Amino acid sequence: MVATAEPNQYINMAKHFFGASHPLFSAFGINLDDVGKGVSTMSIPFNEDLCDRSGSIHRGVIVTLLDTNCGLAIFSRLGDMRPIATIDLRVDFIKQPEPGDAIYSEVECYAVQDAIAYVRGRALSRSGNELLATAAGSFAVGTRGPSFDSAVKPQEQE
Repeated sequence: MVATAEPNQYINMAKHFFGASHPLFSAFGINLDDVGKGVSTMSIPFNEDLCDRSGSIHRGVIVTLLDTNCGLAIFSRLGDMRPIATIDLRVDFIKQPEPGDAIYSEVECYAVQDAIAYVRGRALSRSGNELLATAAGSFAVGTRGPSFDSAVKPQEQE
């Protein structure tokens, strides 16, 4: 059975999962900034360990942020954290972040049809809100992987 949570409980569960329960998200310092029905915003602060040779946040980090945020947007549209898997994620890089600049991403899950969720989003610079990359993709819903909410206990509202 997949647990469905009230909006505030869901945000708390997502913050717990995307913050403390996943080593990669924790190592990258991914922050969950906002989540609503089918939309979410996440960010990564500047960290020299995540930079390329030019001192900018590495493109692979940007892809990870976008992919992670796609998952959260899907979970928020579905209303639960059932297993999903990336089918296709296209990321088009528009501009390199400035050295020392943090980034954030905004993603929307705009449709779920049968067992496929469809997303679109973008990554932007924190300082100037400059468009860095766009993303569009599709994800399988209800895959055979573990349910994310089984590892995350609902927390009391703060």
